[in-house]
Amino acid sequence: MTAIRLQVNGAHVADDVPPRLSLADFLRERRNLTGTHLGCEHGVCGACTVLVDGEPARSCLLLAVACDEREI
Repeated sequence: MTAIRLQVNGAHVADDVPPRLSLADFLRERRNLTGTHLGCEHGVCGACTVLVDGEPARSCLLLAVACDEREI
């Protein structure tokens, strides 16, 4: 497990996550934010798009550990 700290919708969040957990799965399973949809899980359809530090990112391709100290 890897400790991460980030800001999700303005709230500060800290959690221990597996190194290969996607940001989409973190948001849906750990934070219960089901508005982030999983479509193709290959980054093609865009259903999983979220803003990371104000820039669009495909959360199905981005690992949660890569978002340490970032704003989602």
